[in-house]
Amino acid sequence: MAVQSQIIGPLTGAAAAGSAMAGPVVSGPRAGQDSAGNPANQGLATLMQQVTLNANGSNVVSATINVPRHSVIMDITVDTTTLFNSATSNTVSVGTTAGGTQYASGVDVKTAAAATPRQRPAFTAAQLGAMADTGSTEAIVVTMTPVGSAAAGQCIVTIEYAQTINWQNP
Repeated sequence: MAVQSQIIGPLTGAAAAGSAMAGPVVSGPRAGQDSAGNPANQGLATLMQQVTLNANGSNVVSATINVPRHSVIMDITVDTTTLFNSATSNTVSVGTTAGGTQYASGVDVKTAAAATPRQRPAFTAAQLGAMADTGSTEAIVVTMTPVGSAAAGQCIVTIEYAQTINWQNP
C-alpha cells in the first residue's frame, strides 16, 4: 500500500493555510550584474514531496508524485521507519513509470536499512543527467519491489526538487 503524505492539506477555500502559485519561487534582487559589477544573486526555492510505501505481502507497491515539467531533482532520500521482513530482499526504485529506474535504483530497504535507516541512492551518470531536467515528464513513480513476501515494512521516500523557469515549456 502506498500513501502520499499530507504534509499540507489541499489549498482550497478562503481559509486555506499557505501560499499556492503556479510558477517557480525565485529569490534574490539581481537577475543580472548590476552597475557596480555585483553578480546576479537570484536562485530557485527548494521544494519537496514525500510518499510512504508499506509492505503488501509479495506485491510490488508504487506511488506517484507529480512535479512541474522541467524540474531539477536535487536529491532523493529513503527513510526506512520499519524494516522490511521479506524472505530475500526489498528494493526501492524511482523513475517515470512503475519499476522505472531513470532517477534511482536498488535502494535496499531490508538489509542495508538495518544499519543505515536513511539512505541516498548511488546515482549513475545517466540518472544524474535525467535528474538535471525532468523534461515534459511530470510523474515521478516510486516503487518498492519485494523478493519474497513481507508482512512488515515501511519507508518514506522524499523527492527534493526545484521548479525552473521552463516549467511551461512542453
